Amino acid sequence: MSKNKLQPMRDQIDAIDLKLLRLIQKRGVLAQKVGEIKGLFENNSSLYRPDREAEILRNLIKLNDGVISDQKIRFIFKEIISACLSLEEQLTVAYLGPPGTHSEAALVKHFGSSVSEDPRPTIEDVFDQVSSGAANFGLVPMENSSEGVVNATLNCLADQNIKICGETYLAIHHQLASGKKFKLADAKVVASHPQALGQCSKWLDANLPHVERRLTSSTAEAAQLVSQEKHSLCIVSSLALSRYNLYQHHHNIEDFSSNKTRFLIIGNTDVEPTSIDKTSFLIQTANKPGALIELLAPFKKRKINLSRIETRPSRAAPDAHNFFIDSDGHQNDAKLKKVIAELKAVSASVRILGSYPSES
Repeated sequence: MSKNKLQPMRDQIDAIDLKLLRLIQKRGVLAQKVGEIKGLFENNSSLYRPDREAEILRNLIKLNDGVISDQKIRFIFKEIISACLSLEEQLTVAYLGPPGTHSEAALVKHFGSSVSEDPRPTIEDVFDQVSSGAANFGLVPMENSSEGVVNATLNCLADQNIKICGETYLAIHHQLASGKKFKLADAKVVASHPQALGQCSKWLDANLPHVERRLTSSTAEAAQLVSQEKHSLCIVSSLALSRYNLYQHHHNIEDFSSNKTRFLIIGNTDVEPTSIDKTSFLIQTANKPGALIELLAPFKKRKINLSRIETRPSRAAPDAHNFFIDSDGHQNDAKLKKVIAELKAVSASVRILGSYPSES
C-alpha cells in the first residue's frame, strides 16, 4: 500500500485521538466536580465507590461490539477511571509487597496505575494499615487454584473488624529468569516463594531436576537475590522482569495454565448493591454433628448458590468452629435477609464480612 493511501487513514486516526483526548479531559473535569460535591457530605470517607465502578465497566462490556476485546476495553477504561479518580482524591492501597509481586499486578489490575501503592511485609500489616486509616484500602491474596486458601488472610478476617469491599482474579504466570544470561546447564540455584516453586514443581522436576530450590519470602526477593549471585535463577511475575531488569530464560513455566489467584479488596466501606454481587460470611457454631447442614439449609431453601466454604477451629472459642462462606447476592437482598435471620437462629454468631461486586 502506498504512502498516499495510508495518509488519509492516519489523518482519521489523528482526528479520533484528538477527540478522545478532549473527551477524557472533559471526563476529568466532571470527576473533579463530583469529588467537590461528595466532599461536602462525605467527610473522612473515601470517594471511591466499588459498586459504581463495577457497573460502569459492566455496562461498557455489554455495549462493546467492536474489534477490541472485552478484556482490553476493561483495561483501557480502568486506567481512565483511575486517572479521573486521582483528581478527586489520591487513594492509598496497601498490599503484600515488595514491589514486583503478583499482588502488585493484581492491585494495578483492580485499581489502575494512578493510586498510591503501599507495599507491606506481611498480610497482617496490610490489615493494620487499613484498620488504622493509613491506607484507604488493602489488597490481600485469598486463595489459589493450585495451592488452596491463604491461612493468614482467613485469620486476619476472623480477628479484625475489616470489611471485604471487592475481589479480583489474576491469572498467575511464572517466568524463569536470572540477573544475567547464562546456560541453564550451569544453574546452581532456583529461588522463589514456596507457592511459586510448588506451582512449577513438575516443570522443575522435568527440566532442572538437580538444581537446588531455595525458598524466599516473595518472588520479588528472589529477583533481588539472583541479581547478586551468578548462575542463580528465580521464578517471578512478568512485572518483576522489567522492574528488576532480568533476563528471561523461559516463559510461563507453571504446571497448570489455568492457575489463578483470588485477591480480596479490604476496607472500612459498605458497598451498595450492584447487578451481580457476592456476600462473605463468618459463622461460628458449636462443634456438633449436623452443624454444617443446619447452616446450608437456609441457602438451599432459597436456591442461593454458594461459591466457597472453609472451616477451621475457632481460636477465640475452643469448642466452636468458624465457617467462612461465600454466597451469591447482596446482604440487602430480600432473600439473603431471610437467610441471615435463620442463620442467627442456629449458630452462635453470624458476621457479614462484606457484600461486594462479583468478578467471577
